[in-house]
Formats: sequence, C-alpha cells, structure tokens
Amino acid sequence: MKIIKNIRDVIRHWFLKKALKKLRRKRGTYGYKQATTFLIFYDASTEKNYDQITGMVKDFQNDKKKVKTLGFYHSRHLPEYCYQQLNSEFCSRNSFAWDQKPIVQNINDLLLGKYDVLIDLTPSDFFHMKYLTALSDASFKVGRYHEKYVDLYDFMIQIPDYTQQEEAINHTIFYLKMLNNDSSDN
Repeated sequence: MKIIKNIRDVIRHWFLKKALKKLRRKRGTYGYKQATTFLIFYDASTEKNYDQITGMVKDFQNDKKKVKTLGFYHSRHLPEYCYQQLNSEFCSRNSFAWDQKPIVQNINDLLLGKYDVLIDLTPSDFFHMKYLTALSDASFKVGRYHEKYVDLYDFMIQIPDYTQQEEAINHTIFYLKMLNNDSSDN
C-alpha cells in the first residue's frame, strides 16, 4: 500500500511542477494594509474550522477587503454547517480529475479571479489545495512552510501541520500586517 501511495505522490508532484511551469503571473508583495482582494483556502472538515474562517472573513470585510474562500471537506457530501454564499465555495476529492485538475466549474471560476493575496491555511497533505494554489494567478501567495512546496509560495510561515487552524490564522494575519510596502506611511 505504501508503494502505491509513493507512486501517487510522485505523479501528483509531477503534475504540480508542470502546472507551475505553465503559470505566468505578475508577482507582487502585499501586506494586509495594501491588499484589497484575498482568496483563502482552508480545511472545511470541521464546523470549528468553518466558523473560524467565517469570523476571519467578517474581520476582513470590516476592513473593506474583498474575500473569497474555498473550503475542502473530506466527506462525500457537503457538511450541513457549510452554507453556500457569494464569497465561499467548497470542494472535495470528487471535484478533481485523476490528473488533479478541477472538474467543477465553480472552482475554475474562482481561479479565474484576480487576487492580491492567496492564503493557504491547509496542511501539507491537502494536495488538491496545493495544486489549486499553483493554478491561481494571485500576486502574493502565502502558506505553511514545507520543503516540498517552496516553489509554490511567495511567503511561507513556519507553522507545523499539526497546528490548529486558529493559530495558523493568527500567525498569518500577524505576518501580513507586519509587511508594509507602502512608502507613504514612513
């Protein structure tokens, strides 16, 4: 079984590297203050995680930020606590083809949007979300540090996979607020 998993991982990373080579995006460094549009990927497998992201989105919107979210859930059916809203989408393993490409139109539409910052709060084993991160045209990509994904992000935060999502959110927001590339504030 481990051999099959290893082969699957090699194939997945090959498709990921191929997607990264094709991507042509305009990179930029955005702090929280400068960014106006955000795309957030997260683990929607628990109601607690969903509620934390809902709170985060409200905070961003209070600061006049435009936010879209994509939650990944592991079950066959969308969990009851996940409500479809204008700014939120959901996906599962069934939303992807064998070659990792999204087969659901709402995910493709989400990826076509222009975002200043993409925040990936998912652990390293959420490969589908890593692939979507690679496909995204976001100017500044932020995620958890993992040696496999160094080429994927513009800014990585040393947060272990076992860290709770709430702590990952707090660290990410803290560091984004520290980034300030607006020279008019000096």
